Amino acid sequence: MKTKLFLLIFLLGSLLSNSQQFTPFNWQYPEYGGHSLNNIKFIRNQNFIAVGDAGTILKSSDDGVTWSRKEPFTEVNFKGIHIIDSATYFIVGSTFNGDGEIYKTVDAGVTWELVFENIQMSLKDIHFANDSVGYCVGNTGRIVKTIDYGQTWTDITNNGNLSGTLNAVWFVNADVGFVCRSNFPASMYKTENGGLTWSQVFGYTSSGCYSILMLNDTLGYAGGTNSRIFRTTNGGQTWSQQTNFNTSEPVRSISFASNSSGIVVTNSYIYSTVNGTNWYSPYYGNNHFGGAISPNGTAIVGNNFGGIKRSIDGGNTFLEQNPQAGNSTYRRVKFLDAQNGWVAGDGYSALKTSDGGLNWVNTNTNNYIDFMNDMAAISANKIIMATGNQTGKVITTTNGGNTFTEQTLSATNSLNAISFPTSSIGYIVGDNGVAFKTINGGTSYTSINTGITNNIKEVFFTSAQIGFVVSEVGQIKKTNNGGSSWTDLPISGMGTSKQIYFTNELNGYTINELGNVFRTTDGGVTFTAAGETCLQVPFDLQFINDSTGFAVGDNVNAACEISFTTNYGASWQAIKLPYAYALSGVSALDTANFYVVGQNRSIIKIGDEEIITSQKQINENSFTLFPNPTNGTVTISLDNLGVHSNFNDAKIECFDISGKLVFNTKATFPNTQLDFSFLDNGVYLISIAGHYQNIKVVKQ
Repeated sequence: MKTKLFLLIFLLGSLLSNSQQFTPFNWQYPEYGGHSLNNIKFIRNQNFIAVGDAGTILKSSDDGVTWSRKEPFTEVNFKGIHIIDSATYFIVGSTFNGDGEIYKTVDAGVTWELVFENIQMSLKDIHFANDSVGYCVGNTGRIVKTIDYGQTWTDITNNGNLSGTLNAVWFVNADVGFVCRSNFPASMYKTENGGLTWSQVFGYTSSGCYSILMLNDTLGYAGGTNSRIFRTTNGGQTWSQQTNFNTSEPVRSISFASNSSGIVVTNSYIYSTVNGTNWYSPYYGNNHFGGAISPNGTAIVGNNFGGIKRSIDGGNTFLEQNPQAGNSTYRRVKFLDAQNGWVAGDGYSALKTSDGGLNWVNTNTNNYIDFMNDMAAISANKIIMATGNQTGKVITTTNGGNTFTEQTLSATNSLNAISFPTSSIGYIVGDNGVAFKTINGGTSYTSINTGITNNIKEVFFTSAQIGFVVSEVGQIKKTNNGGSSWTDLPISGMGTSKQIYFTNELNGYTINELGNVFRTTDGGVTFTAAGETCLQVPFDLQFINDSTGFAVGDNVNAACEISFTTNYGASWQAIKLPYAYALSGVSALDTANFYVVGQNRSIIKIGDEEIITSQKQINENSFTLFPNPTNGTVTISLDNLGVHSNFNDAKIECFDISGKLVFNTKATFPNTQLDFSFLDNGVYLISIAGHYQNIKVVKQ
């Protein structure tokens, strides 16, 4: 069976569509990520593992106090975990398209092997009866089985009479096991012959089965709809309902520290027991998914935006271990220089950095609870946010976020966009045609009339006098006199413009609702069709010069989250993040250093920093290349990788800084020579496809 080895030292090239390369992804915020944590398991001693959407894998070795985040090597939404021993685990999940995959590690998660993949077999849970025999289940009654320690898997779906969504599986030995179904009234099935046939165990009206745990051959628990907990003391022959909370929420996970002490997790509650029969003291939260408790009573629960709750009293009280995580969206990011930047989003949340994003500091915006739609970064100490959820307010800080002031510009209309061409002159637009101007840096604002009566979504000024506004129906207007008068620009055939950006008074771009780009070189007198991005819902657009720009947004088909052009918009290349995020904002300093922000408070840098926090780990596992810089031949050495002739014929690829493939060749062990003499001077990226991280080469 074909297998794939994925090292957690992540190769960027495997992530980008059309084999395009770009500089490394560096997750900056929240610290432990912002994806749903779907399953958590206690390993042993003080070790926990958590998995979730978009390839999320977290590990803790200090009882859940701190966590290490592995860079994703797949976009699979992981759902299930099974622990064999301290070094061997299996994780299972499915891609966005519903393709199921099973991964195995034998070195405690340093490397992972893809041991099973199947198109259109969405997988949800995995359990081993012993070291060699295991089962995995998923949608449409699918079940696969291994008898060789997980190296090969056989589809046994048609061997039984299962159907519907199988949420959980548990085997007490190689032959006897249970599966939980969402479908009711037949919620749980049992096999006594290794999955050849299945018989209904129990079913309750309006109660599917979502989780199962057998503590031994006789004692076990199952979780259903409406927060129902079921218990068996005779090996699953009969099950008694223990709770009737009627919360309309499924029991997503069950974990026990002993035969009597445990927790169960629903969307909004965490219930605990100390005697195995009575469940009490529900801890209230929101969006809970996976949970686990260790024998010493440490409980860990994750939620659907990366939150990690930890309890040291058996689940009675919890503290957040990933406090940066949240379900709000960061909508704008603005960098003033390589060190100083701002991020703002919903709930008036605003963060700043003074070290290029290595550290992000929350500012004092706790008194404001509204939608942040756009932001102008005036200086390292001053930002102005345009906000609104029917009421249009401007929120300003002039002291680096220590304090904020609030001004209501419209009692009934949200403010959607802001543009400050100078530190003193700025423009703000909003719903129902409202527009405002300041000439004193935001101390006061006066109303201006653009002639647009519907919602104005975008504003961009190239100078104090020359600017553009875009309405929700794509109407574009221009002023040459600071907003005193406005003229309509030709938009025939351009669709509905969503974003607009000008690099100077003449050269500008607009992108419509389909991701199509139009360019003007005469200040908007005419627009011509340029290229097409991969985006279907563009949220932000920025150019760093006349030719090079970035667009971010969402794509319902998950083709990409970022498009970039280096040829005046004539063509756009796609960047597919490993994080499966809808992005809302972009700020670029150059092609090697730009930042994107989006849902679940995510901040991601695409730049020169390495993608794993431990530099030592990278160096110990990387290939070497010399001389660098070079004016001719470069030698790649694989000696320090600890691998041998299996690297012969591995593809070595060279990309320029824009992501264009320059050449490729086959590797030879232990050394491979590359000829750079025919290349222009500049920076290039070298990678061994499918194995290790990129190394920069400077051609002089």
